[in-house]
Amino acid sequence: FPLAGAGDGEKKKKSGISSLFRMGSKKKQDDKEGDKKKEDKESKKKDKEGGTSGFVAGITLDRGDDKEEDVRTDPREREKKIRTLRKEVESLRDTVKQHKESFSKMSKDQVPVSTRSKVKHSLLLDAANACYKLSLESEMPIDMVALQSRLAITLLDPGTSVPSISPPDPANDNVLLATLRIMGTNNRVQMTLMALEGHYGTLTAFVITRVAPKVCHLVEFSIKPLSLHRLVPFDQAALDAAPVGTLRMSGAFTLGQMHAWVGACFPDVPPKLPEGESVRYMFESTFVGTLVTAEYSKGEAVFRGHNLSVLALIKDVVAKEASTAKAKVDVKSPLIDDGTVLHMLKLLHPKLEKLLKLADTAQYIDALGEVSAQEGSVAFLTPEMRSMVERSEEIKAEHKNSEKHIAFMQHVLEQLFVDRFKFKGVNVKHRIGEVKALVSNYSWAGLCSLFSVS
Repeated sequence: FPLAGAGDGEKKKKSGISSLFRMGSKKKQDDKEGDKKKEDKESKKKDKEGGTSGFVAGITLDRGDDKEEDVRTDPREREKKIRTLRKEVESLRDTVKQHKESFSKMSKDQVPVSTRSKVKHSLLLDAANACYKLSLESEMPIDMVALQSRLAITLLDPGTSVPSISPPDPANDNVLLATLRIMGTNNRVQMTLMALEGHYGTLTAFVITRVAPKVCHLVEFSIKPLSLHRLVPFDQAALDAAPVGTLRMSGAFTLGQMHAWVGACFPDVPPKLPEGESVRYMFESTFVGTLVTAEYSKGEAVFRGHNLSVLALIKDVVAKEASTAKAKVDVKSPLIDDGTVLHMLKLLHPKLEKLLKLADTAQYIDALGEVSAQEGSVAFLTPEMRSMVERSEEIKAEHKNSEKHIAFMQHVLEQLFVDRFKFKGVNVKHRIGEVKALVSNYSWAGLCSLFSVS
């Protein structure tokens, strides 16, 4: 008989193996169910993020731009658009051609170049000497500078440059035409200029630098009619210290218009209109120290000053600017104190007398130097002549520009002579030669007699 324990053991072994198989199949089934749940979660996540899950999320009836669709599908529309684009291209080609033709007319011998170098510039009033300091500075060494203007501007000191000044040619607007050759390697050049008051316009500087190819920089400076005046604090007591002439204007002009017209006469006038219903300024002449005030509001302006020529110039400039702006301005008869002319002559007399004496002294410097060199001593000369010999270099330096200053003073006297009688309704332009004759044979008595003052 078989043993009961052995049969039972074999049954247990078979049941254990079958249980292992069942556990394995259950595990596979669980894994399949887990993967299915995971796929369902990912599908739901895609639906939330806008992914495709097989469900319709939204619907629209807009089919896009029908015109674009027509162009893509309709050959006639496509050809029409192509013709439009071709016309635009032809128009651009014609524009480029016109610009090329205009450039070729401007310059046939030059070629366009680009340069990164810049020229810094300034034109500042030297109040102590009543002249202008022109400064030009470039990143590259400066080779040459050319100055051109239709204004009567005098080159007093060329600085380190060698000037070549051409004769005035007013017919071609070349009253000033000067070329300055810069010596050495200099990136900065400074020169001294003197401008006559009464004319306004532009001073043009052509700066040529030492680069290849040659490049010319154009710099322009605006010169005002009363360019030798500067803005000073308003001081009524200083104005009343000397005889004053008054010029009144009225009309249909605004405060802003009159402010712009005053800015056209004087330098240093702020471009922005100050706040308030009225404005007043005071200006001082750096040449003779005379004062002039400008007080104006809407429809009314009053100018007071020591110099009749300044008032006459303001009248002419404002009238011209008002005519350009088509604004009506009524200039009332100026109130002129005869003492203003005498006061102005007293300010000019010592300056002119000093210049004429210096020019006369300079004529004898060379002769006295030769005589003293031959004799070996200056003991035989008078004290005044000995002083002249000892100060010969100083006198020559001062006399360097004395002729230019004398010509400047003569112009001031001529303008004052014309304005003095113009306010009285008398034209004396045909007598200008008398002023020149007076300067050649100068005397204080003759000056007072010419201006009919005592």
